[in-house]
Amino acid sequence: MQARKERNDLLREASRAWRKPWGGDVALYYAQKAREVSENARRDALDEARGLVEAKRYAAHDKRTIDLHGTCVQEAIVITSEILEKEGCSPASPLRLITGRGAHSVGGVGVLKPAVHRALVDDGWDVRMWDGGLVVRGRERRVF
Repeated sequence: MQARKERNDLLREASRAWRKPWGGDVALYYAQKAREVSENARRDALDEARGLVEAKRYAAHDKRTIDLHGTCVQEAIVITSEILEKEGCSPASPLRLITGRGAHSVGGVGVLKPAVHRALVDDGWDVRMWDGGLVVRGRERRVF
């Protein structure tokens, strides 16, 4: 919330500066600062989401399961991709992703599972869906 307020204040300053005859460079400065604040807020949110996922993983008995509850779509995709690149998986040692069913989402339709599924499939992973999440079984074999 603090970052959003700071970003909005900077954009207001950019708008005010733009209205002045000499304000183009000043407006550009404020707009760039607003982008930096937004990027820092996104980075901080991703770090916080990583910590949340790792804390749940550390507390769980099964280290091959990742609970993505509490993350947004972009965070879930980045975190899952990082873990898969670092640790990998195979049919003998799959990685289970708990995304939930979407019961608490708007309209009762989940967005996390289909978005993460699509991102992983696009990246070449063999991904299967189950009611509460996904199972990643390794990289798909590509036949050319």
